[in-house]
Amino acid sequence: MTRHLSFAILSGILMGFAWPTNGFTPLVFFGLVPLLLIEDFIIRDNMGKKNLRILFYSVTAFLTWNIITTWWIINSSLLGVIFANVINTSLYTVVFILYSLLKRKLGVNAGIIFLITFWISFEKFHLNWQFSWPWLNLGNVFSERIDWIQWYEYTGVFGGTLWVLLSNCFLFKLIRQYDSSPYPSAIRSVKYYSTALWGTLILIITPIVISLLMNNKYKVEDEFKVILAQPNIDPWDAKFVKTNTNLDFFNIIKDLSKNELNNEYDFLVAPETYFAEGIGENVDYFEYTRLSDSISDFLKKFPNTNFISGISLYRTYQNEEKSPTRSANKIRDNVWIDYYNSAINLSNSKPFEVNHKTKLVVGTEFMPYKWILEPIIGNLMLDLGGTTVSKASQPISELNVFEHSTKDLKTIPIICYETVYGEFVSNYTNKGADFITIISNDAWWGNTAGHKQLLSYARLRAIENRRYIVRSANSGISSIINHKGEIISTLPYGEYGILTGTAKKVSGKTFYSIYGDFIARISIFVSMSMLFIFFVKSNK
Repeated sequence: MTRHLSFAILSGILMGFAWPTNGFTPLVFFGLVPLLLIEDFIIRDNMGKKNLRILFYSVTAFLTWNIITTWWIINSSLLGVIFANVINTSLYTVVFILYSLLKRKLGVNAGIIFLITFWISFEKFHLNWQFSWPWLNLGNVFSERIDWIQWYEYTGVFGGTLWVLLSNCFLFKLIRQYDSSPYPSAIRSVKYYSTALWGTLILIITPIVISLLMNNKYKVEDEFKVILAQPNIDPWDAKFVKTNTNLDFFNIIKDLSKNELNNEYDFLVAPETYFAEGIGENVDYFEYTRLSDSISDFLKKFPNTNFISGISLYRTYQNEEKSPTRSANKIRDNVWIDYYNSAINLSNSKPFEVNHKTKLVVGTEFMPYKWILEPIIGNLMLDLGGTTVSKASQPISELNVFEHSTKDLKTIPIICYETVYGEFVSNYTNKGADFITIISNDAWWGNTAGHKQLLSYARLRAIENRRYIVRSANSGISSIINHKGEIISTLPYGEYGILTGTAKKVSGKTFYSIYGDFIARISIFVSMSMLFIFFVKSNK
């Protein structure tokens, strides 16, 4: 038991210490091997309670990995870190238990194929259900090794997940065969090291070489100039207090940009929920607000500059006995309200544009499956560091690109947590975006790995879509990223200031932006087919 427990903890440590932004990435290629060996040892020993023992060691390994990589959530909420780690650990454990059961019924090779395809299927599922928390999807681990994964423009992060799982399963199979080989030790060692060498070259080195040899074929066009605001407002003590008005916040933007902003800049960008006075501004009457008037007056001095900013908005519904939307919050009898985490695009010469956040954070911004859970638990929310009311999301089919008022420039506003969703960003980019704008407020977690990882994941979106990214973050790290995922310039975390620079239009669509998560779709078909065969054989 001591050896098994040590192996389980080791597996979690290896996976955790591989994670960006300060991890040693190569650890991920064998981080799951100790856990795979534990399962195999248990299945082949003479002791009972095999499923229970595999369950215990799986939970130990996955919980260790989760705690090492996402402990920083505790800076915003103890309940938040418990929720994220327990849910994620439970789901990974289900994947591993099903692998073990199927492996015993269909054999080792079938089990390995199932583990790879079902793990990928689980990651795809974890991107799309309402308890979504895909932070630890395996393909994310290479976000600081962009020179290894330029081929993500074809595969997306699921190519990285496949790479990791193939490497781990190959090494596990190699160790397993070595232990059970009938050859004498000398011959066995030669065969083992020869296979290990060639397998390593093929599985680990080859994808890196392909990435290094890739030539970017996408046309880089006109440059444009941006100013990215980093107001560094404490979200706990200053941002949401009642004495701060949206006009106060706008005065900060004017003060930040006054020495740099001129008519040559195409975009001025402020972070997520930058304008957060009270419950927000009424989206149906925004153009008549004092804030809108102040911004319009300011932009008259800069007719070629567009202002993109995060903002809290709301919409009310009168004379409605029942909730008019699944997300609406009841204010009083027959009166309901939807709250939005939104992005706006304003200019001097055209009506404002607005999009609402689609991918909301569980607990912080919405109650998952509210129509089911609210009657059971009331208004209880997992406070990860944000709101205590449920926000509304906007379907991607209703999202629009933001167009520059005087130039042929189009962008999409990605709001904070949406950065983690590869296919979502690609589908959105396909609506005609020349570059990607990310606005974020990830100061809730303090100066930990959290905000660094979120910036790092943005590099994956740049590669997948071959688009420049401009990123305004409340407390940092604001940055400009090119279409190869290289960070061109940054403003350090915790600084009050602005980041000025140039980005470029890039034309053309990548294979991934056209076909999306095709690896996941194939994996779902394969794993579901194998599950069907497993259940048929189990019932005979």
